[in-house]
Amino acid sequence: MPTGRIRMFDAKRRFGFLVAEDGDEYYVPASASTGVLGSGDEVEFEAAETVGNRRAAATVTVLRAAPAGSPVGRTMAAPPSWDTLEESERQRRMARRRRR
Repeated sequence: MPTGRIRMFDAKRRFGFLVAEDGDEYYVPASASTGVLGSGDEVEFEAAETVGNRRAAATVTVLRAAPAGSPVGRTMAAPPSWDTLEESERQRRMARRRRR
């Protein structure tokens, strides 16, 4: 059976994606997992029929769970706080006044 890593799994939407060792990406429906999946988990799976134009995985089993603070699957940084935005705007206005 091929192995890979869970790239992203959304429990609320009940699907995710995994990347096999050879670099191919597979769609993972929630019904295919035998346990709780999380981003970065090392898994073993069986290839199933394609869903649309994506390959699908069936019978996904977790071999090794990722650590709790694993950054795998996070694609965006947290948005800046409101205070940070206000401060950068204040700095921009002050620099503009100095140039006049």
